[in-house]
Amino acid sequence: MEILMEKRKVILRVMGKEYPMITDQPEEQLQRISAYVDRRMRELAIVTRAGEGMIPILTCMTLAEELLDAQNENRKLTMELAKETKIQ
Repeated sequence: MEILMEKRKVILRVMGKEYPMITDQPEEQLQRISAYVDRRMRELAIVTRAGEGMIPILTCMTLAEELLDAQNENRKLTMELAKETKIQ
C-alpha cells in the first residue's frame, strides 16, 4: 500500500539563491541534495573560473558523469557477483 504524503513548500538554497519547491519528498533529503549541488557548483566556480551562466551546465555535466560512472561500476560489480555465485 502506498502512503501519500502531503505536499508542502520547501526552500532550497543554491549559490546564494533561494528556490521554493512544492514537494512531498522528505525535506532533509532535499536539503542534503541542495547542499551537495551548492558545494559542487562553488567548487567548479573556483576551479574553472567559468562565468556564472556556465556553472550550472558544468555542474550538470559533472554530476551526470559521476552518475554514469557509478552506474557502470554497479554493473561491473553485479556481473562479478553473478560470476562468483555461479562458481560456488
